[in-house]
Amino acid sequence: MLVNGIVDVIHAFKVFAGEGSRVLGGLEGVSGLPIVPLLFSPSRYIDESSVDSIYSVLRGLGPSDGLGVVLQSGGGDVDEAYLLARYLQRIARGRLVVYVPRYAKSAGTLLALAGDELVMLPVAELGPIDPLLYDAKTGRYVPLQSILEMLDLLSGKTRDLALAVLDRIPVIELGDYKRAVEHNVELCARVLASRMMKGDWEKSRRVAERLASYKQHSAAITVDDLEELGLNVREARGEEEELLWRLHELWVDNIVEVEKLTPPEAREPVEFKLGRGVVLTTAPLDLVEKARST
Repeated sequence: MLVNGIVDVIHAFKVFAGEGSRVLGGLEGVSGLPIVPLLFSPSRYIDESSVDSIYSVLRGLGPSDGLGVVLQSGGGDVDEAYLLARYLQRIARGRLVVYVPRYAKSAGTLLALAGDELVMLPVAELGPIDPLLYDAKTGRYVPLQSILEMLDLLSGKTRDLALAVLDRIPVIELGDYKRAVEHNVELCARVLASRMMKGDWEKSRRVAERLASYKQHSAAITVDDLEELGLNVREARGEEEELLWRLHELWVDNIVEVEKLTPPEAREPVEFKLGRGVVLTTAPLDLVEKARST
């Protein structure tokens, strides 16, 4: 749910909204594209709620001859990322460019691959698309392969500990790992075959399979790695690079740091508009209530 008034209550958010809008305006001038920021803070994920908020803003844009998306995301629900990726592909009738200043991981990787072109800072990274499980007790997504490996390690040693792990996760999904991998590969291949590798299903599937086969879910996939896979990706250069890095600095100083200062139990998810797009983060409960009442 959008809480646009939160920028008037939290000074750091107001700074980011003002300075960030100017940076995005500069990027529009450099790229010649309308720019849509989709910025997820570390504790926010691509999920049903966030997609609803994004759609409520983007539906006002209507179809565009071209579109640039600035993406920051640690991941989330791959099915929701797929929905959002296909929606962006639908509304961008012309060129669709995705900019990644620092990272787009897991389900964020699938979303980053929605464009005709991917532009990244030299220190930016994507991540593997192997399956995750959502842990409702912690509110976090956990790599399914890591859970399986841990259970295998514990199986012959500590029965009580293994049972305690199983108590935290939906066991039925553990037995469906192979199908879950195939599902993620298929979704990624569809996204690639729709734009960046248009019509080349075999190549799209090979790339998707590679992205699902890393040994660590946290692996950093660089511009060079993506070029080797045959993706249409390049490093940001010149003014484009300066603008993306400035946006990242503003993001860390004014959004990420505020989130770190607030204990998880004392904060609430919030979204507010930034230019043509959305910032998805959290804020202290008392300030969220204040913003809603003003």
